[in-house]
Amino acid sequence: MTRFIIALFVTIGFIFLLAHPWGNIPPLGSFLSPQEGFWQNAEPLKRHFPAQTQLPALRDSVEVWLDRRWVPHIFARNRHDLFFMQGYVTAMFRLWQMDIQTMAAGGQLASIMGPDLLPFDRLQRRKGMVYGAEQKLKAMEADSVTKEILDAYTAGVNAYIQTLTPRTLPLEYKLLHDYPRKWTNLRSALLIEYMADDLTGHSDDREYSNLRRVFTDEQLHRMFPDFPDSSAPIIPPGTAFAKPSRLNPAVPTDTARARALLADSALLAVIHPASDYVTGSNNWAVSGSKTASHVPILCNDPHLSLNLPSLWFEIQLHAPGINVYGVSLPGAPAVIIGFNDSIAWGVTNAARDVKDYYAVHFTGTDKKTYIWNGKKVPATLRIETIQVKGEAPFHDTVAYTIWGPVTFDPDFPDTITHIPYLATHWQALEPSNDLKTFYLLNCAHNYQDYVRALAYFNCPAQNFVYADKAGHIAIWQQGWFPLRWKDQGKYVMPGDDEHFQWQGYVPVAENPHVVDPPQGFVFSANQHPTDPSYPYYYTGDFFYYRAKRIHDYLSSKSYLTLQDMMRLQNDVYDTRAAEALPLLLAHLPVTAVRPSEREYDSLLRHWNMQVTAQSKAPILFYAWMDTLMHRLWDPVLSTAHRVVEAPSMQTTIEWLLRDTTMQFFHAYHNPPVHLTTLVTESFHAAMDAVRRQADNKGIMNWGQFRGTSILHLTRLDALSVSHLPTPGDGATVNAITSNHGPSWRMIVQLGNPTKAYGVYPGGQSGNPGSPHYDDMIHDWLLGRYEPLRLYTAQDRHHPDIEAIMHFTP
Repeated sequence: MTRFIIALFVTIGFIFLLAHPWGNIPPLGSFLSPQEGFWQNAEPLKRHFPAQTQLPALRDSVEVWLDRRWVPHIFARNRHDLFFMQGYVTAMFRLWQMDIQTMAAGGQLASIMGPDLLPFDRLQRRKGMVYGAEQKLKAMEADSVTKEILDAYTAGVNAYIQTLTPRTLPLEYKLLHDYPRKWTNLRSALLIEYMADDLTGHSDDREYSNLRRVFTDEQLHRMFPDFPDSSAPIIPPGTAFAKPSRLNPAVPTDTARARALLADSALLAVIHPASDYVTGSNNWAVSGSKTASHVPILCNDPHLSLNLPSLWFEIQLHAPGINVYGVSLPGAPAVIIGFNDSIAWGVTNAARDVKDYYAVHFTGTDKKTYIWNGKKVPATLRIETIQVKGEAPFHDTVAYTIWGPVTFDPDFPDTITHIPYLATHWQALEPSNDLKTFYLLNCAHNYQDYVRALAYFNCPAQNFVYADKAGHIAIWQQGWFPLRWKDQGKYVMPGDDEHFQWQGYVPVAENPHVVDPPQGFVFSANQHPTDPSYPYYYTGDFFYYRAKRIHDYLSSKSYLTLQDMMRLQNDVYDTRAAEALPLLLAHLPVTAVRPSEREYDSLLRHWNMQVTAQSKAPILFYAWMDTLMHRLWDPVLSTAHRVVEAPSMQTTIEWLLRDTTMQFFHAYHNPPVHLTTLVTESFHAAMDAVRRQADNKGIMNWGQFRGTSILHLTRLDALSVSHLPTPGDGATVNAITSNHGPSWRMIVQLGNPTKAYGVYPGGQSGNPGSPHYDDMIHDWLLGRYEPLRLYTAQDRHHPDIEAIMHFTP
């Protein structure tokens, strides 16, 4: 009897375990079930797609052709059905990705992952992510066209969600014991806000304010110059800018008040390295006067975080008035980067600063009123309710001021400046109809249509490159850029004085742009948009080296071909090393090289500056440069006794090329440092570190040493692709790092017919059990491309078409 009772309790316990989640482990019974569990997510190479499906929300019949890579080509008879089906098909392949990314954007991850994600969710809410999406949605829904598009897309997503059963749920829902949430227009707006945060959400204002405690403005201008010594700006030097219609704001007389915002208490010095390794993006368009085909060629490769499922989803949209191919963002309608029958376009991040912080003076701890121009002004208190898995909801009170949300307060302190109340003034929180830009580009026929489309675009500001079949090329840097006085926006500012607010915006027509320049090409690579002759002040995080390489390559060649464009997108010549290494070697005496370092010294002296996966010299160069940067700047910056940002590697290289006597640094190094001593000691320390790592890991080529991992959004190793032996670095055109890189490569030759090629590091399916989950990674790694086909109705029997799905009302 006793044995029976024990067995009974064991059985009950086992049944309980199978039926209930255990911590973050899903109920094993349903997860392992052959009928409903993860087994059902395995897909054959030739998946069966239903030939006929009835969807009552459609207004007419729609066909969706799937090619051999599962790119959907949607043929609809009206705009509503086109975007309804885009939502439906995107959800068919990427629903969990759409769901989790917008949950992250809106600060809702704790409801799935538990209380560990609460600080992240609070930050998302406190910097205004949901508020900003609400403002964008108001603007998009005020326009009848974009409201129709959003409504149709949302209805399509929800129509697909309604078809799901426990058996057909995406794998990640089964892993997380979760279920899809209803899609809304706000969630599409959140995705747009998520991209704005990714591309403009970073700001160094607080770190720079800490530096301003101990350095003069003159010193800071040397450490963080507005313009580098060398540049290849987006707008060719010598371009005549229109006379400004707005005046730059006058500098307030009491700017020194900003220095007094920071307390003098001594804190631990923390030095953040400069963002030299943050990759950006490239785009360019070459006129037919410089191509072998005598027609324009447009290229784009946005560099972003590399994840699985991929950020991008390839698609063709075809309906009356629109026939476009390119990549979309799962969760948002329209094509973001692509081409149609008449034009092609691409984007890179403008990298301009559109986010400022203001120190707010509240009259009490309840945050109900604050001081503005000597008067008490009421704040708007917004209660953010955050659901937390396994716990009661968390209620966070966020005060909204004239500047925006108070992101940091005593309940959520700023650990960088320790200012009690910091409000965020960010362009991404302003109402704008950015979706209309992309819809109009999808439908555009000429340069005038392109310019009209860009006027709606606000944030994140982008460099929109353009080419058309009439032979024109152009580039516009488009966004709504605040009018600022010099140095405004670099530091935390007083929040009680109107003189520190933005003074309006640069007129859109006066944003940097050029059309059909004499040089025969336009390009951008996150560098400065202009030289100093541009009449409006701006600041930002700009990068020079990729831009110089692209400029030199395109300038030096005529009769450029598609193959030349592919070579340039995959180019791994390191312009930064080409500038810095001769300086380092010139100050490394041959007699100072130890016998154990001679092999390393020889590799560096004979390096051709190509950062291939097989090369060894890049390991040595960057170990040397990183060590030198720390030894040079750490004694200087530690005097701030705060969290600070280091000057960039480019600024440092140019500084040392300009002044090898290093007078500025003598006051911070005891004894005063000399460049030869600094370079030599850094070389010894760096080579010792490389040797230790090589001894421990047996690794001695760049691809293995640095490597690249494309992680699943859950960060589960089993669903990720890790340790790819990639070439390139942040300073090469093929700008790959350990987790960033070209997220989409596209090349379009605008002849008759259009020839287009592309690839991205992932696959069309978001299902890890699908053969199309990561099937393009190998080609992406090797620099290969797939043809991009803009089909017409006559192409339904093309050999690349694997399945045709018919949808009827």
